Amino acid sequence: MKGVIKVLKTGFGFLTVEGQDDVFFHAKSLDEGIEFEDLQEGMTLSFEIGEGNNGKSQAINVSVAEDDAE
Repeated sequence: MKGVIKVLKTGFGFLTVEGQDDVFFHAKSLDEGIEFEDLQEGMTLSFEIGEGNNGKSQAINVSVAEDDAE
């Protein structure tokens, strides 16, 4: 799936996904080599949906989408 970073907070954020509710992601869900500090609101990320520690759905295996990779 792909989503656009809507909000970034300290160590987590939310992605806007067309036709769905916003998706939570945590800095610990970023793929290796991606630094949370390098992310910016408006960037497109690729991810899968998985279960977080609280049992709720969240983005996992998060990476920068090819169209936003530098």
